[in-house]
Amino acid sequence: MSESVPKYVFVENYIKEAIRKKQLVDKLPGERVLAQQLGVSYMTVRKSIDNLVNDGVLYKVPTQGTFVNPDKANRKKTRTIGYFLDSSIVAGISSPYYSLIFNAIEKYAAKENYSLVYFSDADKESFKKTLQKLDGVIATCFPRIEITILEIKQTVPVVVIDNSAADKTIPSIIIDNFNADVQSVDYICSLGHRRIGFMTGLEDSDVGKSRFAGYQYGLSKNAIPFDSTLVYRGNYSYEAGIEGAEYFLSLETMPTAIICANDSMALGAIQKLTQNGFDIPNDISIVGFDDIEVASQIVPALTTVAAPINDIAQHAFNSLKKLINNEPVEHQHIALPARLVIRQSCTKTQEVKAA
Repeated sequence: MSESVPKYVFVENYIKEAIRKKQLVDKLPGERVLAQQLGVSYMTVRKSIDNLVNDGVLYKVPTQGTFVNPDKANRKKTRTIGYFLDSSIVAGISSPYYSLIFNAIEKYAAKENYSLVYFSDADKESFKKTLQKLDGVIATCFPRIEITILEIKQTVPVVVIDNSAADKTIPSIIIDNFNADVQSVDYICSLGHRRIGFMTGLEDSDVGKSRFAGYQYGLSKNAIPFDSTLVYRGNYSYEAGIEGAEYFLSLETMPTAIICANDSMALGAIQKLTQNGFDIPNDISIVGFDDIEVASQIVPALTTVAAPINDIAQHAFNSLKKLINNEPVEHQHIALPARLVIRQSCTKTQEVKAA
C-alpha cells in the first residue's frame, strides 16, 4: 500500500477493483474480516464502506450486511457524459454563460472520445432515462437542487461546478468570485469613483453571495462606506439589468459607476442608460462579470471579469473521468481565479478629469 494514499482510499479502491473484476458481486465480507484481510483497522474499513454507500456503489440492509449495488456494478460504459442544468434556469443551455460552459466541456470530452449531452429535470421521466444512458455527469449546482444532485450521485459519478454541493464528497470546480469582484471595485476606485452601484445576482447560492461580499469588502478596502441605496437586487437576466438601471435613474444622486454580477445585466443596463441619454463611459462606467462573447463586440466594449471557462471545463472533465474509472481525485475542491478584462466601458470620473 502506497504511503501517499490514505488507508481508507486504499480500501475503497480495493473494493471497487474487486467489484470491477467480479470478485465481489453480491454481499461483502464482514467489516472486521475485511480489516484483517487488508491489514487496516476496523474503523478504516467502516469509513470506506460508508463512503461507498454514499456514492451508491454499495448499499446496506439492516441486520443482513453490505451489498454491491447492481445498478452501478453492472452498468455498461457508454462513453457519454451529461451536462445538467436544473429547469428553473429559464434560458437553459441557450444562456450565453452556460452555452460557453457546455461548448468547453464538449471540447475536452471529444479529445477523450466521449460524447456530451445536455439534460435537465423539466420532465422527471426523461431525466431518469437520460441518467441511465450516461457514464457520469457535470452539473451546475445550486442549493435549491441538492436533492437532485444526490439523486444523480446515486446513479452515476457526478462533479459540480459554480457552487460546491452540501455533500463534500462530491468534487467541485468553482470560481473565486469574492476576489474577482474585489478586483472590479479596486479598478473602479483607481479611476476616482466613490459612488459605486452594484447589481447583485441571485443570493441563494455561494456565487451570488460571494460576488456581493466582494463588492462590499472592496468598498471597505478603499475606505468607502457601504450604502444600501446603491444596491439593486437582480437575477442575472438582461431584463434585470434594464430594471436595475431604471432604479439607479430614480435616485436623487446617480452612481458614477455600476458593477454588475454578470454581463447580461450589464448589457441591459447599458441599453437603458443609453436610451436615457447617458454616454458610456463618460457619464457613467459599467463593469460586468463572465466575459460572454458579445461583451467584446458591443460599443463601447464591456469591461468585465473573465470567468475561466476553459479551466473550469478541463478540471471538471478530468475529475469526472477519474471517478468514472474508479480512480482517486487528488483535488476534490478547486477554486479558480478570474481575471479582470479592461475595455472601453469605464473611464475616470468627471471630477478626476477636471482636476
